[in-house]
Amino acid sequence: MDKTVTIYDIAREAGVSTATVTRVLAGHKNVRQQTRERVQRVIDQYGYTPSAFARGLENGHSHTIGIILPKVNNPYFAELFASASDEAQRSGYSVWLRQISDGETVGDSVVEELIYRRLEGALFMGGIWDDGTDTLRGMLRKLGQYMPIVALCAPHPDLQCICLHNDLNGCMRSAVRHLHTLGHRRIAFIGGSSKVLDSGARGQGFLDEMRLLGLEPVCMHEGGYDAPSGERAVSRLLHGMPKNLWPTALIAFNDLVALGAMKTLRQMGLHLPQDMAVIGCDNQFFCSFVDPPLTSMNLHTDEHARCAIRELLAAQRNPTPPFTLMHDATLVVRESCGVKLGYRKLD
Repeated sequence: MDKTVTIYDIAREAGVSTATVTRVLAGHKNVRQQTRERVQRVIDQYGYTPSAFARGLENGHSHTIGIILPKVNNPYFAELFASASDEAQRSGYSVWLRQISDGETVGDSVVEELIYRRLEGALFMGGIWDDGTDTLRGMLRKLGQYMPIVALCAPHPDLQCICLHNDLNGCMRSAVRHLHTLGHRRIAFIGGSSKVLDSGARGQGFLDEMRLLGLEPVCMHEGGYDAPSGERAVSRLLHGMPKNLWPTALIAFNDLVALGAMKTLRQMGLHLPQDMAVIGCDNQFFCSFVDPPLTSMNLHTDEHARCAIRELLAAQRNPTPPFTLMHDATLVVRESCGVKLGYRKLD
């Protein structure tokens, strides 16, 4: 079969309109028997099967959910997408992925594309709303007229939709408390950006808990979200600082930043966790396989994504006013935080 055959090819060869082909495919009775047989012969000749999208456009229901996220090459977003896709398929829906490229914003073109595809709902992941555009409210209002919307990100006054987010402030506070119980008093936070809501919540949680414990943060270095960002952040943080003032522990924005930080610390001759404890966030699959195994905050990504799909489908069946749900995080303790060393009196 020629995979490029379309409904237009079938209609042209059978000498009918595309609407007639559609009616034949759907088994409608208002097609003359002679015409039906002619169209069916062409369909059988090419083994033509209409796409789910084409059938959806015809009957007004695509049974497809749009998932919009920054990049699937980040393992965190890849896991979110995979879990959301599994949950959607379990409920009889397919998913359509739209990645937002670097420098691209969620603008009118993205909204128009979502509307054109007649999706059953839209799930937005990550800090893609953080560009602060003045048209955000209008775009959401327009999109919300066609489908329910769920966003996986920190609450925002302009997000007039269902919003699910992790307690990122609380998870950073838990990480600080854990290090404090192990004797650490000089703790640094690296990675992320204070301009992004999710990142700012992590940084603010770090600062809040440090102040509550009467501790001064050594320094907060922004710098990004990947492993090279972690390398650069550690270099900037420690460069020119007397060693007796170095932090004894680092909390990274995410596990990728932690990986980069650990690499640079080892290159500097430090032993982990004896000389520097490290905690990440997201609890990615590789945390158990690095050396030393990485302590991390588990954001329960799988259930977070599945819950988002369930809420989206529930809103599709029974429209509901916007609301917010917050999920807790759990500290997964491994060797990188120095737990096996026990409490140490650190200057």
